[in-house]
Amino acid sequence: MPAADPPATDAAPDETATQRTPPPQPRPLSLASALPFWFYLAAAVSLLALLLPHLLPPSSPAPLPPLLRGHLAAGSVLKLDPAPGLFAVTSRPAAAGGSPAHRVLVLPGLAAGSFSFRRVLSSLSSRGVLASALDLPGQGLSPTPPATAAPARASALREIMDRGVFHAFEHLVQTGEVPYQEEPAAPLARSPHAPDEAAAAVARAVEALGVGPVHLVLHDSALAVGAAFASANPGAVRSVTLIDAAASLPAFPAAVFDVPVLGRLVLRVPALVRGFLRLCCARGMGAEEAEAHRAAMRGEGRAEGVVLAWKAMNHSFQLGEWRVSSEEVRRLPMMVLWSGTWSDRWIDEGKKVAAALPDAKFVYHSGGRWPQEDASEEISGMIAEFVTSTEEAVGGRVE
Repeated sequence: MPAADPPATDAAPDETATQRTPPPQPRPLSLASALPFWFYLAAAVSLLALLLPHLLPPSSPAPLPPLLRGHLAAGSVLKLDPAPGLFAVTSRPAAAGGSPAHRVLVLPGLAAGSFSFRRVLSSLSSRGVLASALDLPGQGLSPTPPATAAPARASALREIMDRGVFHAFEHLVQTGEVPYQEEPAAPLARSPHAPDEAAAAVARAVEALGVGPVHLVLHDSALAVGAAFASANPGAVRSVTLIDAAASLPAFPAAVFDVPVLGRLVLRVPALVRGFLRLCCARGMGAEEAEAHRAAMRGEGRAEGVVLAWKAMNHSFQLGEWRVSSEEVRRLPMMVLWSGTWSDRWIDEGKKVAAALPDAKFVYHSGGRWPQEDASEEISGMIAEFVTSTEEAVGGRVE
C-alpha cells in the first residue's frame, strides 16, 4: 500500500526557536593580526619597485629631435682634467678686414643650456663677434659628473639583501627599534656643481677653446659661477653682461624634478614640459624647441644634474659685495639686460639688481626670463653694441 501522506497542519514554524539560534557572524580581525599582512605587502612592493629597474633590460633611447641633434653636431665635449668634461659650441664669424673679432663667452642658467642660445650665437657671429657658450657641469649637453659619494640608504639596502626582508619587522616587534644602522658617511668631495668648482672648470674650458680674454655673458643662475670665474681670473674678462641673472632665483622650476614620481611624469609628457617652460621661462616657447629641451633633460643623469646644480646654488651670494670685492672687478664694464614684460615682481627684482650695480648700464628687453628663446635678435644686438663700445672705450683689441 502506498505510504500515507503526512497529515496537513496549519501550525506555523516555531519562530521562537529560529530566533534562539542566529546565524554565525564573521569574527572581526584584530589590528594585531592585520598588521603583519600589510607590512609584508608594503615591504614586498617596495622591494620590487626598488629592484625592478635593475632587473628589466634598458629601453632603447628615443632619437634626438632635429634641433638638438644639429646643435650637438655644431659643438663638442671638451675633455678637461681633472674637472668633468664640458660641452662647448662656438659660432665663428667670417673674417672681416683681418681684424680679430670680439670674443663673447655665454654661461647659460639652470637647465637652459647652450642650446637655448643657439640663435644668439648665430646672430652675434653675423655681427662680427666670436661667440661661444658652455654648458656648466651636469647641465645641457655636458656629461654628468661622477657621483661624489654613495647614498646613505645603500647600507640599509645591503642589510636587507643580506638578512632578509622580514628581519626588520621581527626586530621592530621584539625591541621597538629599527635594526638598520647607517654606515659612517665618507668625507664628501666638493660638488662639481658648486660655484667655485664650476668656475674652475670654466677657466680650463676657456683655455682649451683659446678664446680668452672674453666678454662674459651670465644668464639666470649662472651669475654666481661667472662671478667666481671673474674674481679668480681677472685678466681673462673684459666685461660682464647679466641677462635676468639672480644667484638663487632660477627661472626653471627644478624643485618639481626633485619629486621622483612627479619629475618623471613631467618628462614623459611633452605638453607638460612645454607648459612648464612657457609658464616659468619663455612665453613664446614653441613646441619644437620645448621638445628639444625635454630630450636634453631625459638624457642619462641630466635631470638629476639639474637638481644637484639647483641645490648647490650659493644663496648667500651678494651682487653688490662682489662688485666691490676687488679693484679688478670694480673696473669691469657691466651691463644688465632685464625683462620688462614678465611680471611686476620680476621688475622689482631687477630694480634690486640695478641698486646693487649703480654704475652698470641697465636696459629692459621685451622677452621673458629666457630671452634667448623669444627675443634673441634684440639681446644679441644689445650685447654686440655693448662689447664694441667697451673695446672702443678702452682702445683695446684682443691680441
